[in-house]
Amino acid sequence: MVVAPRRSSEWACGEALETAARYVQTVREAPTAAARARSAASRDGVAAVRTVLRQLPDREVSFSDAPAGHELRTWFRPDRRLPFNRAPVAVLELPASQAEYLKGRSRQALRTNLNRAAAEGLHCAPVEDAGELHRVASAIATRRDTTPDTLVRPGQLPERDRLWSAAFDAAGEPVALCQAVVDEDRAGLVLMVTAVGHVAAPLVRYALHAHLTGRLVDRGVSTLAVGGSMLLTSTGTRYFQQRTGFVPVHLRAEPATTHRPGPAGARRRARATVVLS
Repeated sequence: MVVAPRRSSEWACGEALETAARYVQTVREAPTAAARARSAASRDGVAAVRTVLRQLPDREVSFSDAPAGHELRTWFRPDRRLPFNRAPVAVLELPASQAEYLKGRSRQALRTNLNRAAAEGLHCAPVEDAGELHRVASAIATRRDTTPDTLVRPGQLPERDRLWSAAFDAAGEPVALCQAVVDEDRAGLVLMVTAVGHVAAPLVRYALHAHLTGRLVDRGVSTLAVGGSMLLTSTGTRYFQQRTGFVPVHLRAEPATTHRPGPAGARRRARATVVLS
């Protein structure tokens, strides 16, 4: 019996996106220059990339002149040779409350996994102290066979516009870590990593994602975007993004602004960029 591969996406351009991602992966993993040239010449692959780029909706965003705004703007610079840092980018529109975000048929999978995570004793919390951040990063880095400085780079300690959160198992051991940058009403998710080999790892992403979106909603964030091209992520990551409400877009960064005022009582809008692994 032939088992059909799991579809990672139900987006309008989902099938083309998966074909394009496989094409890009094949080109990147080709062992020689000649092999890369042969892979890059694939008509089906090139056609899939063109289809994705043609079908993507445009999403215009702006960032301030503050340091966080400058940081986010570099992720989506229009002067880069290839457009893959701007398209396709995964974007999640957040409503006014976390309860509203979690309700509805489209969030059934998310709610189910959150219930399973709670049953496993997983819980999440903000990381607001440099010492605690080092402890958490060290524990996760050990499970990933790397060093803490690959997760926490210089200048990325917790502060008002740089949110860190962690997930812990029932024994209180760190099992996941994420970082988001907030530029007024825009934000960028810099990092989301899990502890390799943990038995609850498949559920951790959902728990930490829900925790983070709750924090962002409380800050007035209404748009959460994943930095970097969806063509360079794994099938599992794209599946997770689809199940949590992200959609692929062509992200266009508007010129910098010193302030983005809105109507009285209106929610501040923000964007977050995510690296999931």
